[in-house]
Parts: sequence; structure tokens; C-alpha cells
Amino acid sequence: MKNTDLTGKASLLLTKSKLPEDWRNNGAQALRDVFEDAGYQTDLTLCETPQKIRECIVNETTPGDIVVIGGGDGTLNAVLDTVIEHKVVLLPLPLGTANDFARTLTLPNDPLLAARAAIHGQIAMLDIGQVNDQTFVNAASIGVPADARHRIDPLLKRTLGAISYAVANWQSWQEMTPMDLSVTCGDSPTQQLTLRQLTVTNGRYFGGGLRPSENKRPDDGRLHMFAIRDSVDTLSGMDIAAELLFGSVNDSDYALTMECDEITINGHDGAPILADGEIISKLPAHFTIHPGVLPVFAPNTFFDLITDDASKDGHVDIAQRYLVNDIACDTLDFAIRLQAIFPVAKGDVLKAACHDGARHLHDVSRQLELALRPYDLPTSSPDPDLHSLEELRDRVMGWLLDNADTRLAHGLKTRCDGLSAQTDQLDLAALPNDVQKPMRLLMDEIRRLGDIFAKLTTT
Repeated sequence: MKNTDLTGKASLLLTKSKLPEDWRNNGAQALRDVFEDAGYQTDLTLCETPQKIRECIVNETTPGDIVVIGGGDGTLNAVLDTVIEHKVVLLPLPLGTANDFARTLTLPNDPLLAARAAIHGQIAMLDIGQVNDQTFVNAASIGVPADARHRIDPLLKRTLGAISYAVANWQSWQEMTPMDLSVTCGDSPTQQLTLRQLTVTNGRYFGGGLRPSENKRPDDGRLHMFAIRDSVDTLSGMDIAAELLFGSVNDSDYALTMECDEITINGHDGAPILADGEIISKLPAHFTIHPGVLPVFAPNTFFDLITDDASKDGHVDIAQRYLVNDIACDTLDFAIRLQAIFPVAKGDVLKAACHDGARHLHDVSRQLELALRPYDLPTSSPDPDLHSLEELRDRVMGWLLDNADTRLAHGLKTRCDGLSAQTDQLDLAALPNDVQKPMRLLMDEIRRLGDIFAKLTTT
């Protein structure tokens, strides 16, 4: 489907219970204005359930209409098949708890900003995952995440958002019995595995901002699978959680990863399968991928992630675009991580390094953001719950370990090495002058922090 196939109509189908308070009182006028200002005829329907959204798509839209679905990942999962069957174009509006699908598309978490970014973008044809007879967009999990779904406290979810997932997963990790499974990925030999968790992803994010593979996209025609063995203890499980928060388990010592277009899992019959925040099926399971079947209105930043040097209409180009974007995003991520560790660090040297490093990196990040703004970079911002999730993880580590500072310093040294490796790839002379300055400041600060953390890991 192309932009030229659009009818010029946008149907706003919003989950009533998730509406911002001011939208309840004025008929979401601010949102309507976004689409009307862009030239679209706009209809608004407040829906109590996903079933009502499906009925509206069937009865009130025609092929080529844009359907703006306001809700969470579970709501989107429930309407996928209807969107595809009726040849309308999905525009997701992040009104849920995790909003992983919106995050995959690089949409901001603010619904008005997300609407503006998407409606001025273009149509992307995305893949859809399927497990047994049910489809999903983000990920499907067996084991700990599926068990944790039953443990989420609704009150905690309303007050703490994505942190409630971390609490429930912690409980499941401690209490759930590992599963004996037979796993076949594509043409690879079948493996007999005893696992705590197995997750199959189609999108880039799942579980409230976790990212299992740095390069996974929802339009690459592949399923990415990672599995956590039963031999992984609690502390190593925390390391996996940190890897998921900061980019990839592909090179993890604790997770088994594979990519293919078909996955079969047998064993532990009847165990639930969690997908996009909801239990949708049970074992045994057969996973497949349907490439390029879901039309979605995505912002230009989503397409900018495809290539390192492609210039888009209306964009000012910059050399090494993809690499510069990753460095800018990872710098802010690292600053947030240092800020989260500061209150749980015990030693004065680690506390000082985290305090000063967070402050310096935040300053560099602001300079980078201003310098990169003309180039529509960076393309994403950290999960607003990331700071709290990291602090929760590090507090738990502090409770359990006498050598927590050493382990934390080791993890921070790894982060420094990663950022340093990224900046080493840069051709600074090819960058604009106003970008070169903060990049040099970043390189100096990462070198300083890396030296401190290296010493702390050997003491």
C-alpha cells in the first residue's frame, strides 16, 4: 500500500478508559486538530473494548482509510487481523502502559506528539508474527513472562506503570519451575532445553522497553528468539535484564539466541503463551512470520533507521547518520544508568564517578541534542520508566551482594567500552563543527570514566 492509496479520512478509535482527562471533556479536540490540520476528514469514536474497535473498522471504514487506534499493545494485538483484512492503515496512538509497538516505530510517548510525527510520515509495510492461530506484533513469551502476567497487581500497574512488570517477573523468576522444551528453529537441529524463559520477537521492543536484538526490525522478515536456561542464577538473570534494557542479548553469555522464519516448540503442554501483554495461546506452539502484511503510518525517523546515509525529503543530511544517532541515544541512556546507580553505590569512588559522570554526560547529551536537531536526530528517547527500572535492579543487587560495587563497576566499564568503540568508528572531520565539539567532550568523559571503573573492578 502507498500514500496515494489513502482516502483522506482518519477514524479515531480511542479506548475510552485510557483517555487523558482533558480529552474526555472536549472530545479530544487537540487530537482531531492534528489530523484536520494535515488535511484529513476526521471522525472520533470512543470505544469501551477492542471488540468495539473491530466493529467500527468493519462497519464504518473503507480500504485506504487511516484508523488511529488509541490504547496499549494489547489493544493493538486485538485489532491486527481486522486492520489487515479490511485494508485500512494503522496509526498507533500510545495510550497504554508499555507502548512497545509505538516505541518500535520511534513514536514519542506523548500521544499528540506521536500523532503529529506519524501523520507527517509515510506508510510502512510491517511483518506480523503468528503463534498457532494467533497473531502478534511485538513478542510472544513462554515461561517467566507468561507466569508473571498473572502476578501483576492492577493497582501497582496503575501507579508504577512498567515497573509493575519488573516486580512480577522477579516473583516468577524466584518461584517458577523451569520448563523442559523441544525447540526447532528453521532448518537447525532440534534442541532439548530446560528453560526459564523463551521469547520470540517480531518488533524491536517488548515488556516495557526491553530490546533483545540491536538490529531487529518489524520489517526484516525474520523472527528473533532468545532463551534463558535454567542454569542461569538470579544474579546472572539481572545481567540479562540489563542487557535487554541496553540493547542486545545476541552476545550474552547467559542467553541462547537464534533467528529464523519458523519455530516449533513442544513440551509442557498447556503452558500459557504471552503476546503483546496478553495470554493468547498455549503450548505446544508453532511460530511463523507473515512479511509485509500490516500497513502502518510511521514517522520519518522510523525509516531513517534503515540506512546510515540515506537523505530523506525534508531532512538535512549528516554523514554517519545511523552511528551518530546511536551514540546520542546511548549517551543519554548511560547518563540515566549512572544516575540510577549513584544512590545504591557504597564506595565513595564509585558514588563520585556516578554523580559526576551523570552530570557531565547529561551536559554533553544536551549539547548533542541541540547540535543534531537540524538533522532530525536523535530518533528516539529513553523509556520514561528506565531510570526507575535500573534503580530497582541495582537496589536488589545491593541487598544481595557484599561485592555489589565491583559488579556494578564491571557493568559500567562494559558500557564505557561499548560507547568508546562506537565513537572510535566516527570520522570526526566529516561531522559538522557544532557536532564535533560535544563528540570530543564525550570521548574524553568516557575515557575518564572507563579508567575509574577499570580500577574499581581490580580492587
